[in-house]
Formats: sequence, C-alpha cells, structure tokens
Amino acid sequence: MSKPYHIGIDARLFGTAQATGVGTYAEELVAHLIKLDTINRYTAFVLPEVAEFFPLYAPNLDKKAVTYAHYTYGEQFGYPSVLRRAKLDLIHYTNFNSPILFKSIKSVVTIHDLTLWFFPGRRQTSWFRRWVYRYVIRQSCLNATRIIAISQGTKRDIVEHLGVDAGKIDVVYGAAPKRYRHIDDPKKTEMIKTKYNISRPFFLYVGQWRHHKNLVRLVRAFALLKHRYNIDYQLVLVGKSDPLAPEVPATIKQMNLQDSVVTTGYVADADLPYFYSEAEAFIFPSLYEGFGIPPLEAMASGTPVLSSNASVMPEVLGSAALYFDPTNIEDIAQAMYKLATTFRLRKELRDKGLAQAKKYSFARMAKETLAVYQKALTPLPKT
Repeated sequence: MSKPYHIGIDARLFGTAQATGVGTYAEELVAHLIKLDTINRYTAFVLPEVAEFFPLYAPNLDKKAVTYAHYTYGEQFGYPSVLRRAKLDLIHYTNFNSPILFKSIKSVVTIHDLTLWFFPGRRQTSWFRRWVYRYVIRQSCLNATRIIAISQGTKRDIVEHLGVDAGKIDVVYGAAPKRYRHIDDPKKTEMIKTKYNISRPFFLYVGQWRHHKNLVRLVRAFALLKHRYNIDYQLVLVGKSDPLAPEVPATIKQMNLQDSVVTTGYVADADLPYFYSEAEAFIFPSLYEGFGIPPLEAMASGTPVLSSNASVMPEVLGSAALYFDPTNIEDIAQAMYKLATTFRLRKELRDKGLAQAKKYSFARMAKETLAVYQKALTPLPKT
C-alpha cells in the first residue's frame, strides 16, 4: 500500500456463543494480518465482555469495545457513530451484518454463505424476519466497496441471488485452525471416550443441528448400516443440542439407537481434536455450505472424510473425500459400509485428506485479504 492506512476489523462475533466459524475467522484474520502487515494500523471492534481477554497484541493493533451486538437496532443506528469517531480509512465487516445506512467509510464485507436464503432457520419463521435478512445481506453487498466470498460456490450464489457484479467479488478461502492435527495421547483419549460413553469404533459428526445439516437422514442411514450389515459402530454427534430440532432425538428413539448414537452436547475446543483423531471417519451430510470447515478439521487430524456431494463440498475437499448423495439414505449407508470394511480406502482417504488440508492456510487468507484491502483503498482512475 502506498501509505499507512487505518483499517477496522469488525470482530464482534469473536468469543461469543453466536460465533461459530465467524468468530474463528475474525480471530485468525487479525492474528495473521498483524504478523504480515506492520505498516498499517488496525483496530479490532469487539464486545465489552471479550475486550478484557482479547488474546492478540501488536504495536499497530488497537481494540475497541463496542456495546452494539449483532442483529440489533444499535448495530444499525449506534455502531456507525463508533466507526466514524475511529477515523478509519476502511472497515472490514467479517459477516454480512453491517449498518446498511452507513456509507461514509470504504468497506469490505465477507459473505460466508447464503444458508438463511435457502434454509430459513426456525427463528426465521415469519415472513418479516426472512425479509429483513434478505434486505440486510443484499444491502451489505451493494454498499461494500469490495466483497470477499469464502468459496467460488458462495460467489456464484451472491451473483445469482443478490444481483451483485461478479467483478466486485474476490474469493478468499479459509482454513482449519492449527490445533487440528492427529493426537496420540491414549490416556486423555480414553478419559474423553469414557466421559461420553464411547466404547466402539465410531463415525463422527461435528456441527449444528440445523435443518440443512441433514442429521435425520444421517441417523436413518446409520440405522440401516447397523440393521442390514450388522456393523458394530457408534455414531457420535458433537455439537450443542437444539430444542428447535426435536426431530433428531425423536429419530434416534424411533430407530432404537439410544445405545449406539452419542449426542455429546457442547464440547470445548481443546477437547475436539481428540474426537477427530479417534474417529474411524468423519461424516458430513450437509445439504448446503459456504465452505465447510469441519471436514477440513477432520482431514488435518488424519481422519478419513465421507462427505455430501452437494454445494461447495467437492470444490473444497477435492478428491480427498468419499462422496455420497445426501438426499439418498441408501447412498449414505453404502458409503459408511464401504469405509468401515475397507482398510485400504481408509488409508487412502487419510493420506489424501492430510494433503488437501495443507492447501489451505490462514497466512494465505490474510495475504489475499490484504490484497482485497488494497483494491478497496486504491482510488479509481480519473476519466
């Protein structure tokens, strides 16, 4: 960049219960930007309860506590005054939520997916909530100087459904955090297995219980695997149970799988690598993703991956996964059976997965994001 700039990073989802992958994205982006770029000045905007333990430090990094959470009126009408007083040259909104009436600072917005466009959550049951989501995400994209999409699939969705010029969008891939690697710690692994009643080889799923995650079909396919092929495995579902998804435990009960399906609830980040490392395979039956971090976490851990062939999964996972049709219970069960009974396949997928995961890195993500900032900050040539 030709001169030092003051760049804001909207990290309000870092360290919050709502964060999921967006909080990790914001943390890793800031961490790697301050290693890469010692010239520009950065300010990370975080919630007050997070500001006290924000773990990143650098001479050119400030943190600013803001009281305006996501999905609030304060975000739309109070947050802009904070950004204006910060005297920024550029603000990077790390999720689609942005103050849509605030246009006085150049901006970059990251769009992770259009999940709520295709699969409105149970909290978006009213037409008004769906309308608000669609209006905000479209306006965020139209207002932005540049847009970052986290996959080519997400870019195509933005162009097709939000009516945005493709030339305004840059694709910048994410990665799996470094804590995901194969761990050989029998004592700790046995403690975790005992804690969660895992006593047999198991297929692992990690993620939310949202409708598009397709867990009911996964449970039904697992029931088919056990009853038709007599495969003595467990299915471990890691993630906070959702009272708005009662069909998941209901299906487990209906299929008489209470002793074979483990629902762990929330698992701490520090414990999650042990689940990945111990699993016979990771299975991801999702109908739609913007990128799909959990399969990459599994691959980085040396765990074979079975994946849906829908959405962006073939783009992100390449030839390193065994794919199935997520709408076909028979196909899901066949993939599980093939993995469980073929040692050579497990080894092949493990080796390919480790190589595939190495193609992605947060250092590269930061470098490519910095290049997007340069595009956004470069004045347009005079005509």
